[in-house]
This record gives sequence, structure tokens and C-alpha cells, in this order.
Amino acid sequence: MASDEQPGGRAELLAAIENAARISAGRGVFFHQAVANRLGINTSDLNCLNILQLSGPLTAGQLAERAGLTKGGAITAALDRMERAGLVERERDPGDRRRTIIRHTQEALDRIAPLMPAEPWQEVYSHFTDAELRTILEYTERSSEAARICVERLLGT
Repeated sequence: MASDEQPGGRAELLAAIENAARISAGRGVFFHQAVANRLGINTSDLNCLNILQLSGPLTAGQLAERAGLTKGGAITAALDRMERAGLVERERDPGDRRRTIIRHTQEALDRIAPLMPAEPWQEVYSHFTDAELRTILEYTERSSEAARICVERLLGT
């Protein structure tokens, strides 16, 4: 009998992983919505802040592309909301005055930090060896890429 057919075999393990991933993704959506609500923005805006925090300053067009927003109205509206909330600042690109550089503010980091504490995840990570953490990292990166591909297919890009 193949391992996929055995009770507790690969098929059941894969189904359990898929179920756990779906539950985790749903909870992640609710978590990000709660954080965004506390900041007075929406989840797309929070995603933009996350991108800026990970990448550093970007042009409005680069941020729109990475966030999956249109370069016209959608990114402009998001930047307006975040700027009003004190979470980003815009400045003219000194190399090309037609472009605007977007950066998160220190206020954004200060306001987000208590809403997204690291301790719960550090507790989770403490249960795994370095080798297991490398496997988790690989899974997370591959899963993220799969999600990106699915979004592109859904949006027809």
C-alpha cells in the first residue's frame, strides 16, 4: 500500500497542512484588519506600510506595483489616507522632480509596534530547531510565491 493510502499517510498530512494554512490565512486577514482599523486605515494601506517597512522608500509607482494597486487613483487615495494619518510622507525625487518618493514615518513604526508584537511568534519559533526553521522559511517563501502566482492569474496580469 502506498504511503498516500495509509491512515495518517501523506494524503492526510497534506490535507491537514492545507486546512491549517487556510485557517492561518483567515486569521491573518482578521489580524491585519484589526490592526488597520486601529490605525484608521484599510488593509491595502497597511500592506503598503508593510512593503515600505521591508523595502525602504519607493516611488509611488513602485509602491503601487508591489501592492497591486493602480498607479492612478488607487495609490493616490491610499497615500492621501496614510499621509493624513501621519503614517507616510511624500517628497519629490531629487533626481527626477516628476516622481514622488514615499517613505513610512517614525510615527507609523511607533503606532504599529504595539499592535503587532513579536513575542507570540518568538514563542512559536522557540519550539523549533534551526534546521526546522529553515524548512519553515522555505515553505513560507514558496507558499508566498504560489499566492503571488494565484493573484496574478485572478487579476489577469
